[in-house]
Amino acid sequence: MQYRSCLIIEDSGPDADVLKEYIAKTPFFLAPQVCSNILEASTLLQRQHFDLIFLDIKLPGQSGLDLLRLFPKPLPVIVTTAYPEFAVECYDLSVADYLLKPFTFSRFTRALNRALGVQLASNSLTEDKYIFLKVGHSMQRFDYDAIDYIQAFGTYCKVFINQKVVVVNEIISHLENILPKQKFLRIHKSYLTNLAKINSYNYRSVVVGSAKLPLGASYREKFEGFLNLLDRRSEV
Repeated sequence: MQYRSCLIIEDSGPDADVLKEYIAKTPFFLAPQVCSNILEASTLLQRQHFDLIFLDIKLPGQSGLDLLRLFPKPLPVIVTTAYPEFAVECYDLSVADYLLKPFTFSRFTRALNRALGVQLASNSLTEDKYIFLKVGHSMQRFDYDAIDYIQAFGTYCKVFINQKVVVVNEIISHLENILPKQKFLRIHKSYLTNLAKINSYNYRSVVVGSAKLPLGASYREKFEGFLNLLDRRSEV
């Protein structure tokens, strides 16, 4: 799996925590590094490559605009600020997006969309195409592309494949952790679904094949934001 690195340049602890929380909800990202001022960030950027930078404008000592001007080539930057008046200058400096605080997870994923152009269909995001799970006393192979969805079944799970059901000796939270996050998403406390198998969805449910699965309220924002992030059919 290809993971991306990111840097948060933010002097507000609560605002940095929001970004860390949103990044943690997004697959293929390493835990971010955090700097609170331009000097610290400049030193780190001289030593290390980052795939994406989240940059506040109002920082101690120097403005975030100073960092944008400092480097000869454009940085992969999403500006995060409470001040709308710097937007024009930031876009002139080739930032990917300009997020006004406070912003939602859905708006955050749209910014990632613009900055990285990530797409679900990219085969480079995962190497393995299958997993072995325990069924009874044996280990059985499950191809990721064949799985429609998974339903919690006490201390077991039901894996639905082409209208067939296989009971595996795993709890749903463990399957959520070990299955590739760019292919499978938890949509309810009792359901994991293969994103490629979704036919339609609304505020309360997700249709996978002929099955109508519940969309849990606590999973709704992540689900909609995640689909928005990965729906980049026109980009490579």
